[in-house]
Amino acid sequence: MHRLVGGALAVSAFTLVASASTSAPRREPTHTVWDSVYTDAQTVRGDSLYRQTCVKCHGAELAGGDDGSPLVGDPFLSNWDGQSLDQLYDRIRNSMPPDNPKSIPRDQVADVLAFMLAKNHFPAGANPLTGDPDRLKDIKVVKSKG
Repeated sequence: MHRLVGGALAVSAFTLVASASTSAPRREPTHTVWDSVYTDAQTVRGDSLYRQTCVKCHGAELAGGDDGSPLVGDPFLSNWDGQSLDQLYDRIRNSMPPDNPKSIPRDQVADVLAFMLAKNHFPAGANPLTGDPDRLKDIKVVKSKG
């Protein structure tokens, strides 16, 4: 509701709240995991962290086990196909490891994610993967190169 008060336009609190709560639609990512979005150096760091933190649930070959789902192959890729990397990053950051969520430092989550991408045979490149949400939203998981 708008009204003039002393020559100025007054806007109701409801209008301001409604305007603030509307968000722009999520834009479609312009890159995929096939676009060399991580570095080889990250995979080395990610491998080390994976062995310390993740192997107990997801196994040495990332194939999953009784306590963790697979992080490689068709079961993993089918689950994440079409999702952007920010969603996978957030899943790792906020819920892993299950016995100590949010304990992996943000920059190291990107290294573990790079290691997972390498194990799924996506190519490495010259620029490191970061934990920047805007960059991660711009990278889509795509099962096969198209």
